Amino acid sequence: MTYTQPSLTSCLAHLILAGVTGWSLKHLPSSGSAAPTINSALPADNTIPFMLILLIFLLSHSLLGMFRYSHPDPPQNLRKLYELSALLATVCPLPLLNTQLYLKYQTNESQLLVYGYLLTSILVPFLAGSFYSELSQRHKSEYVTTATALVNLATLVWLSFVNENYWGIGLAVSCGMKHFSLPGLAARYSVPFVDLYTYGLGFFEIFAVNVVVDADLYRLELVIQ
Repeated sequence: MTYTQPSLTSCLAHLILAGVTGWSLKHLPSSGSAAPTINSALPADNTIPFMLILLIFLLSHSLLGMFRYSHPDPPQNLRKLYELSALLATVCPLPLLNTQLYLKYQTNESQLLVYGYLLTSILVPFLAGSFYSELSQRHKSEYVTTATALVNLATLVWLSFVNENYWGIGLAVSCGMKHFSLPGLAARYSVPFVDLYTYGLGFFEIFAVNVVVDADLYRLELVIQ
């Protein structure tokens, strides 16, 4: 990922992301809070709340971005911390969502493989992005990120199609378009890539919350049947 010098537009993008994340946290289904009429009828969900963890991280990322891009002269440590956070924000969302969905749909199956998928999908592109962070080598990490993204997108499409989660299919299409089109759009219209990607994270959150709501409705239908 390529970042620009501190700017008010990038600060605004992270401010909007913080607002969207706050909305997402409010509407994310959770036992006994977000939708009591639904959750009261659902069986106990004892899985790790991966989506909640993701949203809390993205809220922290947005606040860090606001501070980094509003600072008149951000120190090097702040820049490095934001780049690390941005890398995590690139590789974490889809694997965490896919894991949450799988555990909601396949409650009786072994979780060992899905946790292995989660660790691999995050660690491989993260390590590649860390090792090949120099501009001259960044294309190598982009190859790894793209390959991992394709696997994650295919997983999301499969989970969504099998369980008739149309929000998930829409999210997969949106993420695919974002991954392959944002660099070209940023270059064509001279818009900082970090701004477009930050707005894309906001759209991801809105879709992801609805994906999880749909998954909970699916579980409710199974209970009723």
